[in-house]
Amino acid sequence: MENNVIYLSDASYDHSTKEAGIGVKNLSTGLCLSIFMHAHSVHEAEEFALLEAINHALTHNHRNCVFVYDDINIDTQALGMFYKPMFEKIQFLWMKRDYLHEVDRLACGARLSKSSNANWTKLILTHASQISDEELVSALMPLTRGQTYGYLCAISGTAPMSKPYPNNIKEVNEKIIALLIYAGSQSLHKKLSEHFSSIQCYKQKYYDELLKGSNFDMSWFEDSAYECRAAA
Repeated sequence: MENNVIYLSDASYDHSTKEAGIGVKNLSTGLCLSIFMHAHSVHEAEEFALLEAINHALTHNHRNCVFVYDDINIDTQALGMFYKPMFEKIQFLWMKRDYLHEVDRLACGARLSKSSNANWTKLILTHASQISDEELVSALMPLTRGQTYGYLCAISGTAPMSKPYPNNIKEVNEKIIALLIYAGSQSLHKKLSEHFSSIQCYKQKYYDELLKGSNFDMSWFEDSAYECRAAA
């Protein structure tokens, strides 16, 4: 029998639009999966997420699996009976959503990237409180150019590849600096305000326009975390 293969799964659901994002991660291999879909309820979305994890395991020939989920109302006993013949060993482990941050971010990213009501700024503000200033800067600086990019390289200690954005969006450097001032710590706020003294604040809709037009998603933060670890 192979070693335990552990899967995490979670869903992000918008009641008003019935839009759902699903995030799945195989902790043993590091493979991640995110899907956008529609569901009738948050419970249905959470169950779809768990089913997607099970199907991913079957597709990749894993037969001794532990599936971690956070919706205690899912009938895992029935699922276990149905899928038991397809596995050597199948187990389900309920945990609080506090332990599923990574797949929650994948799910949020999948939903927001397809949603007409995406509020990337709000999501960045929430995530910024959980990471270092260096990771925050490294995630957003690929949209900057010229001297602005050079200064952000200096304070983050990283040099990620530039990312494209629509030609019709103006003042991109200024908007990214303003967003970093808005989302970062007091220390980052001070550094950027001193260096870019003339930067104004923008309405959130302009940040969201830039981010959505640039195909931003939460994987940019995963890339920035890797950049920062490599630079350390």
